[in-house]
Amino acid sequence: MEREKQIKLFRVFVTVALVVSLIMNFTLFSKMGHLENQLNSISDIQYSINDNVNGQTSHIQSVLDDMRKEQSWISPITMDVNPNDFEDGDAEATFEWQVKELQKDSEVVFHYAYGDREDFTTLPAKELQQGLFQVIVPLNVDMTPIWDVHLMNQKGSGSEKNSKKEMEEQMAQDRLKYYVTVSYGDMVKSSEVHNEHVGQIGSSQYGTLQTDIVMYDKLFMVMLMNHHMENSSITLEEANLLKYEGDKLLGKETFEVDEQHDPHDPYMDAFKVDQVKQYDDMRLVVQVVFSNGETFEKEVY
Repeated sequence: MEREKQIKLFRVFVTVALVVSLIMNFTLFSKMGHLENQLNSISDIQYSINDNVNGQTSHIQSVLDDMRKEQSWISPITMDVNPNDFEDGDAEATFEWQVKELQKDSEVVFHYAYGDREDFTTLPAKELQQGLFQVIVPLNVDMTPIWDVHLMNQKGSGSEKNSKKEMEEQMAQDRLKYYVTVSYGDMVKSSEVHNEHVGQIGSSQYGTLQTDIVMYDKLFMVMLMNHHMENSSITLEEANLLKYEGDKLLGKETFEVDEQHDPHDPYMDAFKVDQVKQYDDMRLVVQVVFSNGETFEKEVY
């Protein structure tokens, strides 16, 4: 009898425990669902805030750009050079710009320097019309082709022979720096310092000479491609490979037209010399002759 009473109490206890567990689980699931809804709501609010901030940022940036343009006292400075006017590397570059709200009796001066020089040459600007100024700057650049030399094996892997340091030094040497000042009374305004790479102007007549040297089984194949300019009438007439042993000239081989480049590219001429045997103290120099009689040489190996 006593035992049946204990079993009955145990069953009641288990039933109550199950009911309480169900209630707790239901409450927990409800809270989790509510929490998930809150997290989704917070996420939506964050996206909305981000979109709003991005929109306001874009608007503010646009307004600032407009204000900067309106408040800028000088327009962009344009440079115009006609490569066909070059004679022995000498030509002129025309610079023009607009000064806004120009004060009476203002002095407008153009300052320029070549390469790494820090001492700027000054030129008084000529006023073409109200606020529009111009200067003509003499240019002197080397009228030479750009050489681009690559060494590679028969699998196609390789490297550039032109050193990065040499290229950087050449670019620094061919750089033109310039800025404009406007002064009136005790006030002086100065524009930003601009940079132009005028070395590319020097290659406008001859273009780029790409030389690829393919090495395989102690033999060389030298490929030469002349990427010339559209507006230049000067063409590559002859190309030779000069073979040296140290400083001693052993002989030369004439580049032949590379028939693989077909159809003919109107802006590229391709040539090659095949089966060049390797030897000790070997030096290879590419020699090119253009239709205007100019000859250039470049050591490529």
